[in-house]
Amino acid sequence: MQVDYPRKLLERLAFIFVFTLCLLGVYYSRTDLPYFEGSYVREDGPLEWLTVVALFMGSVLCFYRARILRPFRQRKFIFSLYFLTVFFFFGLAEEISWGQRIWQAWFDFKVPQFFVEFNSQQEMNIHNLRFGGVKINKLIFGTFLGIGIVFYFLVLPFVYQKKEAVKKFVDSWALPLPRLYHILAYISLAIIAELIAGGKKGEIMEFGGSWIVLLMIFEPFNREIFSRKSFER
Repeated sequence: MQVDYPRKLLERLAFIFVFTLCLLGVYYSRTDLPYFEGSYVREDGPLEWLTVVALFMGSVLCFYRARILRPFRQRKFIFSLYFLTVFFFFGLAEEISWGQRIWQAWFDFKVPQFFVEFNSQQEMNIHNLRFGGVKINKLIFGTFLGIGIVFYFLVLPFVYQKKEAVKKFVDSWALPLPRLYHILAYISLAIIAELIAGGKKGEIMEFGGSWIVLLMIFEPFNREIFSRKSFER
C-alpha cells in the first residue's frame, strides 16, 4: 500500500479535531480523573454526542451514495450501501439508548422491565445487556468487533491489492477500504487509549474509532467505485 496522506482540507481538520479531543482525554484522565469520568466521557457527555454525530453522518453518506449510484450499480452493491446506512443508524441509536432520556423527559417514558432486569445500566439498549455472567458489550461489541476491526484495517486492504478475486468481491459489495493514513490513525488511537487513566478507555476508542471510520467512508482507498465519474453512460 503506497504512502498517502489526507489531501482534502476537511479531512485534515477532522483528524486534528479528533486527535486533539483524544489527547485532551489523556490529559484530563491523568490530571483530573473525576472530571474526565464524570463529565468528559460521561453518558450524554460531549464525546458521546460527537460519536453520535459521526455515526449519523456515516449513515447519511451511505444513504446518499446508494441513491445516486442506484442507476449504475448492481443490486448487491446498493443493498450493501443501504445495509451500512442501517448499521450506522443502529449504532447511533444504541449510543443514545434509542432516545430513552428524551422519551423520559417529554413523555414520562418507563424503561421496559426486560431492560431493567437484564441491562447492566437499566437502559434501553442491547450493548449493555447481561445474561448471567455474560456481558453482550464485552462479547460482541468488544471481542468480536475488535477482531473484525483488526481484520478490516490490517488484513483486508493488503489482500485486496494482492488477490483479484478479493478485489472483485470487495468492490462488488461496496465495501469502503481504509487508506494507509486511516490505518495509521487507528493504530495511533489504540496507543492513545492505552494512555488513558481509569476505566474509560472504551469511550475514547468509540469516539475516535467512529470518526476514523467516517473519514474512511468519506475518502476510501477504493474511492473510484463510489464515484459517478467512473461510469460509462
